[in-house]
Amino acid sequence: MTRSTTNPLLWRPKGLPHCGQEHKTAARNWLDLPRDLTLMIISRLDTFQILTSVQRVCRLWRSICMDPLMWRTINMCDIGIDNSADFDLEKMCMNAIDRSCGLLEDISIEYFGSDDLLKYIIDS
Repeated sequence: MTRSTTNPLLWRPKGLPHCGQEHKTAARNWLDLPRDLTLMIISRLDTFQILTSVQRVCRLWRSICMDPLMWRTINMCDIGIDNSADFDLEKMCMNAIDRSCGLLEDISIEYFGSDDLLKYIIDS
């Protein structure tokens, strides 16, 4: 410890910044993560978040969001009324179905599904 004063309450260990000095930390770059790990993180988000924002973060995330394996399961039940008013959910769902490239295994469309959408799912 460095002792700049005789008061033990004001002692500080070596290497710690003085009050008012900024402590510099290394910035982390999300692009440095392995693609598989990024894919796992993004896959935990819901379909609505991926279609409205996640795919717009960067090229890498966009490419991951376009991967048909991301779209084996489509869950659009947890969107909420506030978000659904601003978006055409049926069109968004069709976009997600198209991205699955025939690999779709599970889909949840409780609150907005229509006969046309069901026919679109079957035809895909």
